[in-house]
Amino acid sequence: MANIKLETTGQKHIDMKLIIDGDMFLYRAAFACEVEIKWDEDTWTLHSSEQETQHNFDASIRRVVNKLDKDADYVLAFSDKENYRYDIYPNYKSNRRNTRKPLGLKALREWAIENYDSRVFPRLEADDVCGIIATEDPSYVAVSGDKDFGTLPITWYNMISDEIRNVTPEEAEQFHLVQTLAGDPTDGYMGVKGIGTKTAEKILRKDGYTWETVVTQYEKTGLDEDDALVTARLARILRNEDYDGVDIKLWTPTK
Repeated sequence: MANIKLETTGQKHIDMKLIIDGDMFLYRAAFACEVEIKWDEDTWTLHSSEQETQHNFDASIRRVVNKLDKDADYVLAFSDKENYRYDIYPNYKSNRRNTRKPLGLKALREWAIENYDSRVFPRLEADDVCGIIATEDPSYVAVSGDKDFGTLPITWYNMISDEIRNVTPEEAEQFHLVQTLAGDPTDGYMGVKGIGTKTAEKILRKDGYTWETVVTQYEKTGLDEDDALVTARLARILRNEDYDGVDIKLWTPTK
């Protein structure tokens, strides 16, 4: 397990606050509590206990909070039922349409929102909520296993790699360009064909971390700047300056 060390400037450790990507914990808790039963030679059923999913969810939240700072204040972020990214790209996450959701997910979400200090912003995903809150108040540490959090200039605890990162504004902008070139097959949108994350990083290091470098790679495969812009907007997690509670400011490249 990685050695976790939080490095914040001018801020005491006791003041740590967490904004947690609740969606990830919902799915993990619900899937973990599913049980298969074979009743006879022909009949199988799948069931779960609502009480067990709640207990699993609560235990997971408490475990990560205690790991970082047992005295930390924390808020859970959840995705709204509507998502503005479908307005940008109707096939967003279309690769998941035929993927089964865990049993009891909806009920667990409703219970979690009712029983925890939670935030749901209209038309936004949980990671956008985290991004907005963490960029508005730098004393927050974002908690998620989503690599897209590398596009945010924040302090971020990655649950997957078990490490805390202080992402600088320069690093955040650079990784956003990497994501624009590589796309995100997990979320159902592609960047430039044949370019993954490592290749994207290599290209940008060589030719410069600029929007012009990204557009050039798109044009080499018959795409254009509009195609690149769609991917860039899908890949960007919203920040405080991108959202006023109603309107969403879509990312636009600066020359």
